[in-house]
Amino acid sequence: MSLVEATPPAVARALVGSALAVRRGEHVVVVSWNHSLPWASACVTEARRAGARAFQILEDEAAFWHSVEGAVPSRRWAGLSRPAHAALAHADALIYFPGPADRPRLHALPSHLLAPFQGADEEWLSPIRRSRRRAVRCLLGYASDPQAEHWKVPGAMWRSQLIRGITEVDYGTLRTDGKRAGALLAKGRELRLTAGNGTDLRLRLRGRTPWVDDGTVDADDRRRGRVVTAAPGGSVVVAVDESSAEGVIIANRPSFLSAGRVDGGQWEVAGGRLRNYWYTEGGDAFETDFAAAPRGRETIALFALGLNPELPGGVPQAEDEEAGTVTVAIGGNSLYGGRNRCRFLSWITVGEATVAVDGAPLCDRGKVL
Repeated sequence: MSLVEATPPAVARALVGSALAVRRGEHVVVVSWNHSLPWASACVTEARRAGARAFQILEDEAAFWHSVEGAVPSRRWAGLSRPAHAALAHADALIYFPGPADRPRLHALPSHLLAPFQGADEEWLSPIRRSRRRAVRCLLGYASDPQAEHWKVPGAMWRSQLIRGITEVDYGTLRTDGKRAGALLAKGRELRLTAGNGTDLRLRLRGRTPWVDDGTVDADDRRRGRVVTAAPGGSVVVAVDESSAEGVIIANRPSFLSAGRVDGGQWEVAGGRLRNYWYTEGGDAFETDFAAAPRGRETIALFALGLNPELPGGVPQAEDEEAGTVTVAIGGNSLYGGRNRCRFLSWITVGEATVAVDGAPLCDRGKVL
């Protein structure tokens, strides 16, 4: 029996227990598609074992595609129905598995057919954010075989890596490491990133509050309005001074962009802007999105430090969470307290990184300090 087949109950215990701490008498909504049904169903069972009232919503893959290809325009039926909104309005917690499984097919739709489904994940998560309840978005929902083929990774291995990052990580350690890193980034003024591959980047911090995603939603998160976590979790993200970055960043991890996988990226940065770039493989995937992006696309906007020691390098959708990796992103950062509202984001990831904040070590050759 494979790890994926053997561990739906372990995934459910992590999501229901460690991530959301579901309690007796609470109301839990579990949303899934066919490909994530084993984990979603296990979450329903686990929530009921905790004494909660669990309710499952299933979007059927075949019905979805028949509807998209049908005579009725998608804009007439896409989005959350009133009953779905009502379920979220009365929920204490949401466990969300994204879909559909065939995301490459979805993104290949003509723009008029794709438009009603853009932002679908946020439609489910926004009501939870507004009500300050709590939710976990499980990345296993993205790890379908069609998406794996699009990104040139084995699907079973991808799912096993995500499961390990969910079920084997020490959530207490993630919280401790996240708080320490977040405090240093909040107080610091200058950050320097280096690596043995020639990466050397300096940028300024502006006292903006870092976003710590430690895979859990606790009372402090709810006070701050940070009520949606990811599974697996394990990153600290901060919006940086948009005019300050100087240097070069050389990736030794792939990036998994919507248009495709890119490897061997190198960015030259000056005055807070991406001035030049190269990729050894897949550069067209970056250039396609970059060329179509609006003003502000070249701004160095975000810095992220990975914290999860159970994730290996280059796990799609979680490439920024491997412990000791650093991810630098261009584009919009307003969601993290920055001033760039550009609706574009792309990134480059460096493993075995060394990071210092005002000369104080944060990470040493991939080891989070």
